[in-house]
Amino acid sequence: MSFARHETFYIRDGWLRKGIKIVNEEGFDFLKSEEAPEVLGMGKNMVNALRFWLIATGIIEPQENNKNKFVVSDFAKLIDNNDPYLEDEGTLWLIHYHLVTNKNYATTWYWFFNIFNHKEFDYETFMYWLKNYTITENYKVAESSLKKDFQCLINTYIYEKMLSKNNSPEDNLYCPLRNLKLIKRSGPKSYQLNRINRKSLHPLIFFFAVKRWQERNNKPLEITISKIIDEPENASKTFSLSFDDVIYYLEECQKLNLLHVSRTAGLDSVFLQPIDAYACLNDYYNSKEVAANV
Repeated sequence: MSFARHETFYIRDGWLRKGIKIVNEEGFDFLKSEEAPEVLGMGKNMVNALRFWLIATGIIEPQENNKNKFVVSDFAKLIDNNDPYLEDEGTLWLIHYHLVTNKNYATTWYWFFNIFNHKEFDYETFMYWLKNYTITENYKVAESSLKKDFQCLINTYIYEKMLSKNNSPEDNLYCPLRNLKLIKRSGPKSYQLNRINRKSLHPLIFFFAVKRWQERNNKPLEITISKIIDEPENASKTFSLSFDDVIYYLEECQKLNLLHVSRTAGLDSVFLQPIDAYACLNDYYNSKEVAANV
């Protein structure tokens, strides 16, 4: 588990693209060097934050045969080849997915989307249940670190940030994940987790999340709808989907021959096609190319 390793900096527009480029050219360890801040045009603390976010979002991953060495992931290569400027909403959903399923590096983000289960909340509610979670997990962490995570998570996603004369210029910098519109203010000190816009999240990315859950947990290709809805790291939790949303996406995926839904005898079984999860992402970007050329 890990808390407040972002140096209080949320992801800034352009950071991940800049991170992929520099790691491809110089290697991940370059971000620990004295030259990195000057080369990247960032403060030292920001470079430290960038290093954290690259791992937390799955852009960088441990090398298979050497867990102490980090390399550009296949996921990052896919982005670099298809959407290097992170302009596509699907890319943002995928970055979000990798972030909120990374329990070890982005624990608060994982907890908020997979465990918390509060659609409306304020600071006190958030902190109470997050502290309770760390106690349940038998993990000691300073309350100040949890407070930093709260503010950073809000700044990651809130898309109607109130600006005032008391805000520093740093507060006004944009996080690309705000485009997903997952969190909004519901009052002066309260927030609401939004339902997603179905036009924003493509069925192939929904299927990717379901298939990835099945693969990571070594589950059979036949799963139940309740698993998709209730299990941490599955599509409903990670994308903040309602029951109706899940049914909609299952129907859309069935039209694409990615799965088959059977409700015989009330079992609500979903039969997944034996397709590699990341192959779905190639299909997603290929479909975008076709659409762009029509």
